[in-house]
Amino acid sequence: MEDFTDEHYLDFANNEYTYTDKIKQKIRSLSEQHAEKRFRDLLDTDAVFMKPSYSLATHITPGDTAKDIAKSLYEKEGKMNGFEEHVINEIGNMENILFWTRNSDKRGFRINGFINHYPDFIVQTKSGKTILVETKGDHLEAASKIQLGSLWAQKAGNNFRYFLVYEKRTEAGTHTLEEFLLKLKDI
Repeated sequence: MEDFTDEHYLDFANNEYTYTDKIKQKIRSLSEQHAEKRFRDLLDTDAVFMKPSYSLATHITPGDTAKDIAKSLYEKEGKMNGFEEHVINEIGNMENILFWTRNSDKRGFRINGFINHYPDFIVQTKSGKTILVETKGDHLEAASKIQLGSLWAQKAGNNFRYFLVYEKRTEAGTHTLEEFLLKLKDI
C-alpha cells in the first residue's frame, strides 16, 4: 500500500470488503502454492512416504442412500449425484470388477498431501488392483486433485491406480468417461 495515491486510499475505504476478499484470495493462493511445493520437496527426499493405514469398514450406515447398483460392497451406499451414479453403474456392470464402494467425505479414505483429497469411489478389480475414482462435472476445476492423485498413484505401487473422470472434458491427467471405461476393462 506504500504506492497508494489519495485516490487509491479513497477507493480502498469505499470498497473495504472487495479489497479484503482479494487480499485473502491472494494469501490463500500463495499458501497453497507453498504447501504443494513443500510437499513435493518432502516426497522427493523421502521425508514423506506412503504408509498403509486404511481398511474398509465392516459395515456402514449412510444417512441418505443411493439406489442399488451391482457389485456394491455394502447393502446400501451413500447418496450420489447423477454423474457419479452413472459412472459407478457402468463400473458395477463390468466383468472384471470384484466390488466398489462410495468413499465418504471426511470419514473415508483420503490422500493426505498438500490438500486432503477424498476420492468418490474405491473399486477393487478381480486382478487385485485397487482403483480410486474421482468424478467431476465438466464445468468443475480439479487441478490440485489431479496432481495429488497422480503423485499418490506413482508412490502407491503397481496394485493401485487413480483416475479423475470427466464426462467429456479433456485435460492433462484426466480421462473422459469413455476413455476411463475402456482402460478399466483391461485392469
